[in-house]
Amino acid sequence: MTTAQVLAALDIHLDGPLSLVVGRALDQGGDVRRVRLAADAADALRGFGRDARTRIADGKTVEYTALTELQAGEHFLIEDRESLDEIADLRAAVLHAGDLAPVSPTQLDASIGFYVVGVGESGEQAAFIRRTDPRMAAKPGRLLAMGRERLESVDEQIFTFSNEFDLVVGPTWAVIFNQIAFERLARESGIVERHVANWITGITDSLAMDTSSVDRLRETALRDSRTWRRLRDIKRRGHLANVDLTQVVDYARAVGMDPRTVVRDGALHFDPQERFGFLHLLSEDLYRGALTGERFESQRKAAME
Repeated sequence: MTTAQVLAALDIHLDGPLSLVVGRALDQGGDVRRVRLAADAADALRGFGRDARTRIADGKTVEYTALTELQAGEHFLIEDRESLDEIADLRAAVLHAGDLAPVSPTQLDASIGFYVVGVGESGEQAAFIRRTDPRMAAKPGRLLAMGRERLESVDEQIFTFSNEFDLVVGPTWAVIFNQIAFERLARESGIVERHVANWITGITDSLAMDTSSVDRLRETALRDSRTWRRLRDIKRRGHLANVDLTQVVDYARAVGMDPRTVVRDGALHFDPQERFGFLHLLSEDLYRGALTGERFESQRKAAME
């Protein structure tokens, strides 16, 4: 799937049926609701979708790796089978959101954590997702003037929605505009929890690691996106298959790292406080400067969070 094919698919989907779904969380028990829409509201949301389509067309596609941090005007395009399988539950939840029976906005509570604008036929549609509360512009009894010729009292809640979507999901692709929001969704919707054990086997299938270290590594990955991205990349590379602990110790010494911080009693040792050194070492991202002999690590495209 290329960017041009994604744009062509969006051009078709954006002319199809449209639905708005809101909820507290994109997981089981998230109280997801489809909201009834007036024609002018649907047209406005369709315009937001076209704005996102323009962002893709005008932006730059970059690869989603452990080291990549999105910059202004960039987006990730996910279209490989392995990545799509990892977010399969998220895709299924939003691509069929339009199948829900619609409810009145009066049936919603105020704790809205995300919303999805779906366009196209159910199952084959594109879903524009934003992880945020729709901003409450006014509460009952407040005064409202925007878009009106005179100041008026408002007797109902008024919500405003942004056209700055965090990601767009299609049947065979996903485009990510907001990396932080996507990675929070990955945690909240259970994606990380479901896959982290498999990602860790990219290390433990080849190198012994004590049980408590495995547990600490898993707990750290569940709350830190940089950790699980590293683990996922190590698993995918498979480069540790022919590596032993002696090589890990030698590499640590070669880059000026105390081997005891990563290997103890014949097994890998993981300390959450030293997680970046541990993961950089196993990812082969540490090196010594040729001029000074100082240890460096491969840098992100942007400063660390």
